[in-house]
Amino acid sequence: MAETVLVTGATGYVGSCLIPRLLDKGNHVRTLVRDPDRLKGFEWFSRVETISGDLLEKHSLNIALQNVATAFYLVHNMSSGWNYEPRELESARNFLSAAESTNVEHIIYLGGLAHPEEEIGSHLEYRLQTGNALRAGRIPVTEFRSSLIIGSGSISFEMIRYLAEQFPIMIGTRNLTKLTQPISIQDVIKYLIAAMETVSSRGHIFEIGGETVLTYKDTINTYARLRGLTRHTILLPWMPDFLMTSVLAMISPVPANIVRPLLGGLRANSIVRDRSAMEIFPGIRTSGYKESVLAALQEMTPDRMDQVWQNEGSLSRIRQRGFFIENRKISIDTSPYAIFQVVSNLGGKHGWLYMNGLWKMRGLIDKWVGGPGLRGRSVDKTPSPGEVFDFYRVDVVTQGVHLRLKSELRAPGLGWMEWRITPAGEGALLSQTAFFAPKGVWGFIYWYFLLPIHSLVFFGLIRAIARRAKEINNTGGIHHEH
Repeated sequence: MAETVLVTGATGYVGSCLIPRLLDKGNHVRTLVRDPDRLKGFEWFSRVETISGDLLEKHSLNIALQNVATAFYLVHNMSSGWNYEPRELESARNFLSAAESTNVEHIIYLGGLAHPEEEIGSHLEYRLQTGNALRAGRIPVTEFRSSLIIGSGSISFEMIRYLAEQFPIMIGTRNLTKLTQPISIQDVIKYLIAAMETVSSRGHIFEIGGETVLTYKDTINTYARLRGLTRHTILLPWMPDFLMTSVLAMISPVPANIVRPLLGGLRANSIVRDRSAMEIFPGIRTSGYKESVLAALQEMTPDRMDQVWQNEGSLSRIRQRGFFIENRKISIDTSPYAIFQVVSNLGGKHGWLYMNGLWKMRGLIDKWVGGPGLRGRSVDKTPSPGEVFDFYRVDVVTQGVHLRLKSELRAPGLGWMEWRITPAGEGALLSQTAFFAPKGVWGFIYWYFLLPIHSLVFFGLIRAIARRAKEINNTGGIHHEH
């Protein structure tokens, strides 16, 4: 029978990356989350068992840990606000107590890479204490300690990304000269999976890192060079941490209550000194920082993103994994087929249904700056991947369900438009999503400058699609507007 594995922190970055790998290896995966609805946007949601609960609630822990062989402890309480640290230890103690009462065989914990003899900040100190609390019982614990985790969606990487993209000259504290040893998310997952299968790892602490040791400042500058950006850093010894926290919280998707403790952890070097991981896991060869960043940048496509915004309301605007994402949804009392007919006939000689003049103007501007402009459509039928679609090109199409177009406009970033159609009762739900991945400060200026216009056009477009789909449903055929 498949081994039952519990993953706490499933809505977090590491947990959400670990779960599909565990499923691929044939494990029965159970998750413990406060709000199960937050998992519904993940591709693997239907393949896992979900328990609603909290690490501060012993009853839900006892349920979640029943018949579990291996439990992954991948949670932190930073998002719960100020003075979260005591809750870290209470959560760990509750978890250990429930794990012992349900005969869990093995706990795997991912903490922070720090050395307690140095000044490390309260966040890292409590991460170390959490490991101590988990090891206080009779269950063997494998603890990994890592520095920055590099991957599209990692909090550490997103802070690096947003700083490097938006600031040609960055002002920071002297803490940016401290050393770090970043590790790719792929390598972290390899270690976590290997710990399940390596009995000799139980009861040990392992420091893990990539092949490159560099300063925090150089993590930002190296990212910038790989993106073709020129960046400079000015260090001010008297600059207060709260100022840098405020700036990062304002320009990135990471909230201030998470930025603050993470910046506090920059006070000391975060590098591997104990290399026992290489002896116990000889098959794992970690990547260098450049390779890790390039791998993360390859994730800048909607294909690699879980559709977590689909659980939100009729309008959601989020920043995720280097993207600005604007999603709109509308319920339409008509067939999915009629909606797809309308969506697949947009553009070309039929126009864009709403404010078509603005679409034409955008095409003329693009032509003027050297872009393709409104090229029409290569064929006047259901689109296929690779076909021209005005200043888009068809990226993905699933008949009756899904159409995604990739923008070929001359713009400081990459863009896509996507429509997904889901049957709902006697009608259907239409989800329309605009993606934009800005490059450099001009990419951010471009997005914010056009946001009012885009909001107006996209608001009108999805409603025009709904009206036209109802017409098709009533008349039995499609009628084009010119």
